[in-house]
Amino acid sequence: MTCAKFRRTALTRSFVALVAVCFAFLSLGLPAQGQQILEKARRDSNAGTVRIMTSGVEGARMIDEIAFTVNEPGKMRVLPMIGDGGVQNVNDILFLRGIDMGVVHHDTLALLRKEKTYGQIEKQLRFITKLFDEEIHLISGSGITDITQLSGRKVNFGKAGSGTFARAARIFNAVGVEVVPVNFDPTQGLEKVATGEIAAAFYVAAKPSPILQQIAAGSGLRVLSIPAVGELETAYRKSTLSQSDYPNLISDSKSVDTIAVESVLVGYLWSSPNERSGKIANFVTAFFERIGEIQKPYRSAKWQEIDVLADVPGWRRLQIAQDWVSTRFAEKRRQDELLVASSTDALEQQFTTFLATIEKNDSLQQVLQEPQSDEKMEDLFRDFLQWRNTVNQQ
Repeated sequence: MTCAKFRRTALTRSFVALVAVCFAFLSLGLPAQGQQILEKARRDSNAGTVRIMTSGVEGARMIDEIAFTVNEPGKMRVLPMIGDGGVQNVNDILFLRGIDMGVVHHDTLALLRKEKTYGQIEKQLRFITKLFDEEIHLISGSGITDITQLSGRKVNFGKAGSGTFARAARIFNAVGVEVVPVNFDPTQGLEKVATGEIAAAFYVAAKPSPILQQIAAGSGLRVLSIPAVGELETAYRKSTLSQSDYPNLISDSKSVDTIAVESVLVGYLWSSPNERSGKIANFVTAFFERIGEIQKPYRSAKWQEIDVLADVPGWRRLQIAQDWVSTRFAEKRRQDELLVASSTDALEQQFTTFLATIEKNDSLQQVLQEPQSDEKMEDLFRDFLQWRNTVNQQ
């Protein structure tokens, strides 16, 4: 073999070996790169993700509107979780893995605090904000026009042990009407009212409820009034249901008095800062900063009822939420003070101008230089107001 040929053969072998090494490195790198992509996708999917326990289709719809407002890919993601409501929602927030917050009715919180079902529950949960009211609907069958006519008859209270069951029992006890509670889910309960198997169904939902709006005309069902008597007057809010809410359940141009229960957003109180508590804090900030967005006209009218500054008696607010509220209170106070100061400055300037206009009036000038009675000062102030109105109209 000649030297030239040997060199070409050696170069060829070296090139082949180099290519083989490169392919080896690439083949080793591809799985690692793929793993990195998967890890990034996993991190992005969980970044900022919080799960909020609610109940019913309407509750999930409201939380979904929050999610639509605050979600940002890779930063914030809200997942509505449909639960059983009432005490079970509290139980899920406390013990179910992955649940960060939940929507609970204020009377459920009051009951748990009073009965110490979970010990000192106020040390385990913190409220974030009051959300919206959920109206109490009492749907009756044909021939029943008043709540007193339900005495001795079957009324659907919902699942035994649920918040709705306890609320229904409390209301009928306050009204003084003794009924026979039965336990069906909301849809079943309405169906059995329609067939006459039971007399009425107790249903809690933010008005207007899509389920109740689907009831056809001529069904014979109607909404009964619930009077705010006794303890109900202070425990619940007064509300009304109108013909526009339920055209097939309420007669034209009429409204039905009822009561409503406030829903409250609560969060789990972690004993020390961690990733989960940080996610809750990020959510609270994003939610509060975008309250104006969620109250836009194309969203549910129920969002007009949210009151982030209101307290829940007996409960402490989550610290990040309290800090936000305190800041807003301070800002509002400063704005009010600036408004008063600017109004005072403007008024003083106008009064100075008014005095300058009367300097040429010798009689008024003499009046100003003499000790004045209250009556004369009132006359002068009246002259100033009249002058001010004339100037403002010019």
